[in-house]
Amino acid sequence: MVAMNSRPSRTRSALTATAALCALLLASCTSEAPPPAVDDVTVSGPYGSAPTLAYSQPLTIPKPRTEVVWEGEGPIAAEGDVVLLHLYGQNGEDGSQVVNTYGDLPQTFRVTTDELSASMYEAVAGRPAGSRVLVVEEDAGTPVALVIDTLAGRASGTPVEVPEGLPVVTDGPDGAPEIAVPEGDAPTSISVQPIVRGEGTQVREGQTVIVQYTAITWSDGAVFDSTWAPDRAPFTTIVGDSKPILAWDAALIEQTVGSRVLLVAPPDTAYGGSDTAWAEETVVFVIDILYAGTLAEPDDDGERASDEGESSPGSDQEEDQG
Repeated sequence: MVAMNSRPSRTRSALTATAALCALLLASCTSEAPPPAVDDVTVSGPYGSAPTLAYSQPLTIPKPRTEVVWEGEGPIAAEGDVVLLHLYGQNGEDGSQVVNTYGDLPQTFRVTTDELSASMYEAVAGRPAGSRVLVVEEDAGTPVALVIDTLAGRASGTPVEVPEGLPVVTDGPDGAPEIAVPEGDAPTSISVQPIVRGEGTQVREGQTVIVQYTAITWSDGAVFDSTWAPDRAPFTTIVGDSKPILAWDAALIEQTVGSRVLLVAPPDTAYGGSDTAWAEETVVFVIDILYAGTLAEPDDDGERASDEGESSPGSDQEEDQG
């Protein structure tokens, strides 16, 4: 009888030991909660406006992560393309702001690892314009939550039929316009013709615009100025101040952001009266309107800080000619 009773006793002891071991392991696994994930950062607010971020502070980041808040429908940002980016970032330790371009102009970059950090490149490259992307990572040990709104670096919209007799505009391999001047005399009055009609807001007098453009002379069709050159960036100007040339006001006001506009400017509305090589030339511009916004009023000297250092079309080439 003793032998028969000893077997159940050993079984109960083994079960008790196993249960104790499981309880110990379970306690060790659950004694410390896992760090919060990037998914704990929520982003709200409309495109083109500074977003609102919500998360527990201090933000803990197990590993860097890029998350698409929403996907846009504009042109894809390919390697080497120009893009405009609105940026908003917070220090994840206390929620303090570290960057905010929404009260100023979007920043211009080329989609390369030379100009963008690794995380920003991942967020932007191959992404369509109109996207909003969240990047959460540590910067020198500080958790950072960064929201990026992408804007197209070229026109995007509905093609418009162009009347005969005007220059013919086609897309080059990189999206830059290629312009063919028709035979015959140059027109004697300004001609403004949308080629692509964008879906953005209308440009108003007094707004600051960012554009890509190419300029050729009607007489020989030669390109003498273009922001599409590899060493150039989009051009920033204020609409309605007759700068850089008078004809630009007629070309830009009431056009929509995203549009590509063909402008034929006779000498008296272009460089007439100047000491440039194009003073007597009718000039053909093709202008892509990338951005338009209203900034703060000019300073006492009449200048806006956002436009400081920007040259007028043709000025770089004029200086090169000496």
